[in-house]
Amino acid sequence: MKPRSPTIKQAEILPQVIRYHLWGVVILSIVTVVGIVLLPITWPLARWLLVRYYERLEVVLTRRDLVVRRGIINTEEKSIPLEKVTDLALRQGPIMRHFGLKAMRVETAGQSTEGALVTVVGIADVDDFRDAVLDQRDRVSDRDDDSTPKAAPAPTDDVTTLLTEIRDSLKRIEENLARRD
Repeated sequence: MKPRSPTIKQAEILPQVIRYHLWGVVILSIVTVVGIVLLPITWPLARWLLVRYYERLEVVLTRRDLVVRRGIINTEEKSIPLEKVTDLALRQGPIMRHFGLKAMRVETAGQSTEGALVTVVGIADVDDFRDAVLDQRDRVSDRDDDSTPKAAPAPTDDVTTLLTEIRDSLKRIEENLARRD
């Protein structure tokens, strides 16, 4: 599917991300007794699925959105408006560090507390990609701020009249409350 606005930057996925995930499969298989027996089946199947998944994974920065397309059988496309992005958190555990990988978590305004909206592992030069997304987000929000018409200040006569009416109403309320007591 074609993005709605021109592409600024497309993320490249590192090949070692597949080995990283395969280590997770091996560790999970070793922890479970049944997994050790099934490892000769799960290893090639997991490798095949991971290769297909990362071949189809696309992370594209456009002028107004961050678009993430992923999936093998069921494909998912998320278009995250940059003005909604609150943070791009980077995470790197010890095994990720060994493989030279980082995970990027996209957090947005109004998302649920269940976690990040999107998490992508294995983006090449993830620090530069993160900076590019945040810079573009700032450009979009600055442009929106500049184009938003500023409200004209109310004339002081209208404000004074309104405050006088509010004061008179409060005096009447106090008098009515005093009569009740």
